[in-house]
Amino acid sequence: MSQTDNLEERFRELEREVMGNKQQATSQPHDPNKRAEPEFVAVGQGVEVAKTSLGSLVTWVNSLTGATKIAAIVVIGLVSFTILSFVFKLVTAAISIGIMALVGFILYKVFFESTPAK
Repeated sequence: MSQTDNLEERFRELEREVMGNKQQATSQPHDPNKRAEPEFVAVGQGVEVAKTSLGSLVTWVNSLTGATKIAAIVVIGLVSFTILSFVFKLVTAAISIGIMALVGFILYKVFFESTPAK
């Protein structure tokens, strides 16, 4: 039981340290009963984050030497082509679903919608 108490006390101490550092950085009071809210990033900030991430990736690859550099480039290439392939398949599926919905709507109009009698 005392080990559990020690773990809980250590957890609370770490939580106070983290919250203290976060409060100093944001200078906002922290309500322990308030739930964490997701942060929304503007598109411009997202582009800047992507540029910095890509720049750091390029810097990391350039810092490698020999076979490790080649292996890193191959792995990055495979991952990027896999993601690109997934995006293309997703777009293709969305277009196919749209076309099928249009054909279904046209068939419904032609065969099942009753025409008013004159």
